Amino acid sequence: MSDDFRQKFKSFASRMVGIAPRCTNEEGTKMFLVLPLLSFLGYDIMNPDEVCPEHNADFSDKYKNRVDFAIMKSGNPVIAIECKTRGAALKDDRGQLRSYFNAAPTVKMGVITDGLVYEFYADSDEPNMMDANAFLTFDLNEISKGKIEDSVIGGLNSLHKDSFDPENIGAEAKRKLVFQNLVQQIEELSTTPSEPFVRLLLQNIGMSHVRAKAMTEYISLTQSAFGEFINNRILKRLDLPSKEKEVEKPIPLLDNQKIEPEAKLDNGIITTELELSVYEHTKRRLAYLCKSDELYDSIDGIDYRDYKGKFVVFFKKERAGRLFDFYEDKEAKYTFDFGEDFGGIVSTNNINDIDNILTEVFSIRVSSMAGKSKKNSK
Repeated sequence: MSDDFRQKFKSFASRMVGIAPRCTNEEGTKMFLVLPLLSFLGYDIMNPDEVCPEHNADFSDKYKNRVDFAIMKSGNPVIAIECKTRGAALKDDRGQLRSYFNAAPTVKMGVITDGLVYEFYADSDEPNMMDANAFLTFDLNEISKGKIEDSVIGGLNSLHKDSFDPENIGAEAKRKLVFQNLVQQIEELSTTPSEPFVRLLLQNIGMSHVRAKAMTEYISLTQSAFGEFINNRILKRLDLPSKEKEVEKPIPLLDNQKIEPEAKLDNGIITTELELSVYEHTKRRLAYLCKSDELYDSIDGIDYRDYKGKFVVFFKKERAGRLFDFYEDKEAKYTFDFGEDFGGIVSTNNINDIDNILTEVFSIRVSSMAGKSKKNSK
């Protein structure tokens, strides 16, 4: 779907998030949050032959069931929608949604929602048996912030009135579930590469015979390569501007390799490639970890200053915006000092171990600088 649709969906989500606090019960959720989404997807909410409220989904005369909304096609329900009060735990009522699949043979998709969070289920394994896992989920809170995954856009396309095909939704759901599992597997391999996987990669670059003793270092190298690949993709997508002093990040080195100083300044301070790589990594990693547009936009404000014995990375102002001091020639490959307020000194051989504390410090520095700017503008 087009970028125009993406922007329209973001605007729609923002409107729904603004309305949500006034929807304090299930009826309000249905009327002011769920029905607008159905209308956004092209369904005629004023036509009960298309969007039918309180549709029967009975096992028998003894066991009566009603679904909050049924999307109808040729007189038969094809989508069952179960609505809950905003903020309710959806998992508590998945069993109820599952019963609609069993009771109505023509239902090919089930939706459970609190008006902001949506879960979509199909019967991709067995007819009229709802899958255990949702093939599509999204949260309008996140959509309103511009965090719209391509899978969500594609999923909405298949659910639009003009595109929805009840007969093929099971196959589409199966494809999406397999895709989700593959993404999970790739994520696990990126953080903890297995030895067979690393050997396969090494074979592809012509290293067929690698001793077992060397695998620990190659596994660590593969992990770093994954991080570099992901960070480069993020930077490319964000189109972050580069500074003149930015340099290409070197390939991570094995423990027995040495780093030569990159430059020696007139004051005798040596800025090494390792120090510059830490600086570059900080920006790339924060681009991956940041959860808000404000933090993304603030990454270009990160700078550094080198001293004899330490390398300081900061946001905008060296003292007020200090992120950490980095030290070389310690027992561990990476030694950081975040200050007493943030846990002090951290020594590690895996730079990604500082993810949580780095994100926390950066967020606080950005917030603090924003607060000072507001005071100065008064």
